[in-house]
Amino acid sequence: MVKIGRNELCHCGSGKKYKKCCIDKEEPLQVKDNVPRTINFFLTYEEVNELSTNEIIHKIGTMGIPFDQTVFLDQMKEFYSAEQISENWFKKYDIIAKGRWEDFPWLAAWILWERLAPTDILSLEQMDDLIEAGYDNLNENDSIGASDQWLKVWEALKYRFKPSFKNLDYLDKQYSGSFFISNFCQDLEMELHNAGLKDPIYLEKRIHYCREFCDYFPEESELVIHNMKRAIAESYAMLRDYEKAKLEFSVLVEEFPDNPWGYIGWGDMFFLGHEKDYYKAKDLYMKGLAVAKDKDVIGAVQERLEDLASELEVD
Repeated sequence: MVKIGRNELCHCGSGKKYKKCCIDKEEPLQVKDNVPRTINFFLTYEEVNELSTNEIIHKIGTMGIPFDQTVFLDQMKEFYSAEQISENWFKKYDIIAKGRWEDFPWLAAWILWERLAPTDILSLEQMDDLIEAGYDNLNENDSIGASDQWLKVWEALKYRFKPSFKNLDYLDKQYSGSFFISNFCQDLEMELHNAGLKDPIYLEKRIHYCREFCDYFPEESELVIHNMKRAIAESYAMLRDYEKAKLEFSVLVEEFPDNPWGYIGWGDMFFLGHEKDYYKAKDLYMKGLAVAKDKDVIGAVQERLEDLASELEVD
């Protein structure tokens, strides 16, 4: 039987990771007496989680892993995941773990991390679960629930930030194989927008989050920084704080004069928002059109200008 990695796509075709899908299903095993029996090939998180903390510590001790809580807490600060701690144990100690028990050190480190760590230090495994829970919320059209889950991940990630991190490259390497930080950060911004359509407090959360992102990662790609700063300006406009929105948009187009979406977003405030000024919107759309190079962007501006022309005719 081929062993499938926990983080690989499940062989059943569901599109989910194996650990979130068929890992708990029983697999057929043919034994010597030719009587078909079944076992769960993998040791599961749920099985280990049924054990008490002392039982888990005793078990890893019998495998050859000496456990010291103070040392373990230091390892949580050094390593990003329970799997990394487990791999370190395998390198340092002569561990006795065969068959389905090979995963016990990893699962033990995962569960002990959950039980013993300060609440602001989350493992990669915990973050991954929160991110997947957010996607489950989205499947139910619950952008507020998704935003709440993902903001917990953001707060946990902040524990890992260092002044030397000017962009997301280092963190992307640390968390690769589970999720990409750059994708997560952009998804969070978009879902805070969607949540803000239902509850304005999430627009305020969006502003705060985007400001933090730009402060922490000033050397991230120009496109990402532009999108975060545009999200701030748009959020103020959606909150009808037009003075702050105008200020943010004016700074945005000054910093990124060749990005048409700054002008388009600003024009939308005067055309699609409550602050109606069709001539100002037209002027901004024309500025966006002047720097637009992508045909889809050009089409988006032209469509707005056509709609705007119809409104001006009505007036």
